Amino acid sequence: MLALMLTTLISLSPSEQIHVVDQGEGPPAVMVAGLSGCAYSYRNVSPLLNEAGWRTIAIDPLAAGMSSRPEGALYTLTAQAERLAAVADSLGVHEAVWVAQGVHASTVYRVAIARPDLVRGIVSLEGGPIESVATPGVRTGLKLAKLVSGLGGKGLIRDRLADGLRDASGDDSWVTRTTVRKYFRGAMRDMDGTLDAFLAMTRQAEPTPLIPELSRIEVPVLLLIGESDHEGGLAPEELEAMHAHLTDLTVEHVPGAGHFLMEERPDVVAEAVMRVGEATAGGVTAGGASAAPSGR
Repeated sequence: MLALMLTTLISLSPSEQIHVVDQGEGPPAVMVAGLSGCAYSYRNVSPLLNEAGWRTIAIDPLAAGMSSRPEGALYTLTAQAERLAAVADSLGVHEAVWVAQGVHASTVYRVAIARPDLVRGIVSLEGGPIESVATPGVRTGLKLAKLVSGLGGKGLIRDRLADGLRDASGDDSWVTRTTVRKYFRGAMRDMDGTLDAFLAMTRQAEPTPLIPELSRIEVPVLLLIGESDHEGGLAPEELEAMHAHLTDLTVEHVPGAGHFLMEERPDVVAEAVMRVGEATAGGVTAGGASAAPSGR
């Protein structure tokens, strides 16, 4: 039986609407994609968890996916973490297993530090404790995209972004015309707003550093890393910081996969959520049976 799906916009302020896809019943798993992703990217993970007795909540952070892109908003990772916590509160979600990819794993670590009542465990998909998205490469790429967009080159931007998805994947068979369109429909609807928001992310300073605070995260963190050669992913110094500061860290490598683990191996991601849930619930999964070993 298919789980009932509720797609909604949650208003956090008159200008801030957060897109959420809420499915199933049971213990909650909150899922957040990286900067290039969206709630849609978890479409193959959610049914696996729903069938196992989990409720899944996929969230588009502000300026991502189908969420709004207000001018002048605060786009720091800390502000995004506060919004994710507000969304969880509005949905009555507490003690969830949180799944996050790439940059927004850093956002979820901030949720776990500020609101430990919301987090019972974290599954990180190649997401380290970054302090800022303002790398020189990101700055240059965004400025170029802004220029191309102003010249009417939205199709060119979409094609370049699709190439980026392929380069970041071990198995890029999931990058089809349909998935590319779904990934970027929100951005294409308001390209100027999207680019302005991403530029703001590179200019706005975080109020406090993250890495010194990681030791305050007491819940299990399971880090999945794609073994295939691919663009993006975790920097060695980020992994070192996680080993140095997290009190309960497990690192696993996924053969054949790249950065988009929820697309390339949704089964592995779903199973990881269930194992983290099992570890924090007395050895029983949401469906009442012991979780299967990963075999990896």
